[in-house]
Amino acid sequence: MRIALFGKPFKQKHNDAVQHLVDRIQGLDSEALVYLEFMDLLKKSTEVPSTFKTFSCAEDIEGYDILFSVGGDGTFLESCTLASENGIPIMGINTGTLGFLSNVGTDSIDDAIDAIISGKTWIDERSLLKVESEGVDLGKFPYALNEVAIHKRDTASMVVVEVHREDRFVNTYWADGLIVSTATGSTAYSLSAGGPIISPSSQVVVISPIAPHNLTNRPLIVPIEGEITLSPDGRDASFLLSLDSRSFRIETRSIVKVNPAPFKAKFLNLEHQNFFNIIRSKMHWGIDLRER
Repeated sequence: MRIALFGKPFKQKHNDAVQHLVDRIQGLDSEALVYLEFMDLLKKSTEVPSTFKTFSCAEDIEGYDILFSVGGDGTFLESCTLASENGIPIMGINTGTLGFLSNVGTDSIDDAIDAIISGKTWIDERSLLKVESEGVDLGKFPYALNEVAIHKRDTASMVVVEVHREDRFVNTYWADGLIVSTATGSTAYSLSAGGPIISPSSQVVVISPIAPHNLTNRPLIVPIEGEITLSPDGRDASFLLSLDSRSFRIETRSIVKVNPAPFKAKFLNLEHQNFFNIIRSKMHWGIDLRER
């Protein structure tokens, strides 16, 4: 089994848990690869086996069996830029806060490793969005797992976003911005903008305005298949285009094309983990939090 390890800075209270993860990984792959920047962090707080090597790009882990992501949901999103195109399943070890995506707690590391060894895991495939914008270099990974968004920059003025789907006019949104979210991203930025929670297996996207000027402009769900084009306008000379946590500057009246990606991200889950269990836990459904 070939294993890669990716992560971001974690709090000191997680040192022992991360050390335990490293030790268990060593038992599965004595020559595991660790992301270069994360290796530097690990050496400051844990003992890393001398046989572990480093990697710095997606090409380095092509053909690997598992990528462990140590951090929160933002870390997990970044790990998708390394693993998704290669079809590598990702298991998120949560050292962050909420943990919708990075859903294995540090107290469940042994359960996770044992499940991998015994084959008691399952893969959840999630759709991504491919983004194109003429004249804008979106890097080696022009894809988004959670959402694509257009924001205003340093001004109080609204952004005006004209939206088409399959060459058919949808609407012109006057708002602080606009989000095109996957089903996976429906519990992220889209949710804070008033969007619905959607089962991640659903092949749809949500178009959600951020603080719309016209309150009749509500989130809209459409099939994921079919090109969506966004064109921002307004008083600003430029705007921000974001793909998950990555942002790029685009000019006014630029055309942004959003399509389903030709591949899917693979989440590696334990047998008992599913979307409804996770969302009940994270959002405290069924629990009365009022003081009695």
